[in-house]
Amino acid sequence: MAYFPMFVSLEGRPCLIVGGGRVAFRKCDGLLAFGADVTMVAMSFARPAGSRSADQKLHRIRRGFREEDLQAQPWAAVVAATDDRRVNNVIAAYCKEAGIPVNVADCREECSFFFPAWCLEGEIAVGVSTSGSSPRLASQLRRKLEAVLPQWIAGIGKDGIRRE
Repeated sequence: MAYFPMFVSLEGRPCLIVGGGRVAFRKCDGLLAFGADVTMVAMSFARPAGSRSADQKLHRIRRGFREEDLQAQPWAAVVAATDDRRVNNVIAAYCKEAGIPVNVADCREECSFFFPAWCLEGEIAVGVSTSGSSPRLASQLRRKLEAVLPQWIAGIGKDGIRRE
């Protein structure tokens, strides 16, 4: 069954990412783009070029994951993006029991939410999801949408009126 497409405000809300690799930073970039206050926990960080992760709302903790990290504060969302299946599984199980939305990079079945392929122009956000079944297809569809969205769309105000 497809997942319900729901847009939520993450502005200033704490989100935890466990992992510091390419996948973790891709998910981090999405959270930062929508104003989340992101904490990353990892032994090392491999920030890709062009990443938003230099943002001041990103807090890096350089060490291994501890279960107490999940209890550190009321997380709006958690991402398990390590290369350790056991750690990702522990994170998913804890979050599901605690009612915390969780995205598990290496196991679709353990996710309670998915990152859409998204584009953001001003107040206009467009997301495409395949419910985790084909991220590549979602990304291709996003690129097609970006190509047809008019450039002036970023000037649309909250009242729906176009600003010059």
